[in-house]
Amino acid sequence: MAVTDKAKMALEELDYWLALTMIDGLGLKGMNRLLRFHGDPQRIFSLSAAEPAGCCELRRGVAAEVASFSNWKRVAAERRKAERLGMQIISRADERYPKKLLNIYDPPPILYAKGDLDILDSPAIAIVGSRKSSVHGRHFASDLAGALVRHGISVISGMALGIDGAAHAGCMDAAGKTIAVWGSGLDVCYPARHRHLAGKIAAEGLLLSEFSLGSQPEKHNFPRRNRIISGLSEGVVIVEATLQSGSLITARIALEQGREVFAVPGLPGSPASQGNNWLIKEGAQLVESIDDIFCALPRLLPVPAGKKKQESKVRPLNSVSQEQEELIGKLDSGEYSLDQLMEISGWTHDRISSILLEMEIAGMLWRTANGKFQLNPKLV
Repeated sequence: MAVTDKAKMALEELDYWLALTMIDGLGLKGMNRLLRFHGDPQRIFSLSAAEPAGCCELRRGVAAEVASFSNWKRVAAERRKAERLGMQIISRADERYPKKLLNIYDPPPILYAKGDLDILDSPAIAIVGSRKSSVHGRHFASDLAGALVRHGISVISGMALGIDGAAHAGCMDAAGKTIAVWGSGLDVCYPARHRHLAGKIAAEGLLLSEFSLGSQPEKHNFPRRNRIISGLSEGVVIVEATLQSGSLITARIALEQGREVFAVPGLPGSPASQGNNWLIKEGAQLVESIDDIFCALPRLLPVPAGKKKQESKVRPLNSVSQEQEELIGKLDSGEYSLDQLMEISGWTHDRISSILLEMEIAGMLWRTANGKFQLNPKLV
């Protein structure tokens, strides 16, 4: 079948996105600086070496690599290999690219995917925790994941041993949908003992990675991967974590992205749960069952069959506090991140968080799919 002009243009566009990820020394931040300034990857490859060096603060050697890139055979080989392995490559220009990731800091320029991309459109909760987990922790993660998928909520995790693997397995056992975000190329299964689980997720769920094929599970890949796990979710549940656990990095990133952070309480003094207990002391939502998640994120509650989702009821304005009224007066119908609201109001993190929680409970505002805050239209 002949390739249409539109399809040909789309193929060429993906080539430029892929090529951008193959520039030695450019890195994620360099890629995103170039994309923010120039927008179109095809335009980036038409620049002289001086242009990206000047406007995007790239080292001259890296800028020269961009200007002189010619290894299109490598790009074509990457695409052929992905196709042969049943994978799809999605750029930020692709309509299938998850909208939630477009609003996070340094979104991945491309994603490699294997499985059901439609899962990206459903609400999701991330479940993460320690690799060296307890039997109780793994059982909790599995049971919570099963409960979530039975309520139509997909579960995201990182395919690691311990809590991550238990969460994925709990989804599979409940015939639900799960997304596994890798810290390696999708052709490099890590850990190797999860090869069977990975195959099952590819068949019934979705595997995702921003790393090119053949990329090994380097240590520095995992903190970077965590922003995708939290970015795709409505909230992140930390099941078991020491104070040194990488799960705390995921929790911090989730907060920066405006996602809800949940922590399962652990035994006082137990090193395996010190991270969880510290998160709770710092304001994370305590979670012992799925009900705690629905309490914090009521928009995830399933709508009974035959009933329409009711509009949030708004308090009469005479019951609005002075602080709430002050904030309402400064906002329009747009979406605002927590940092933006702190800047607009001039209030501290704790103060604005408390006021936003009260307003959310009262139906004055809600969180959008990308974790930002939006006023109820009746108040605008």
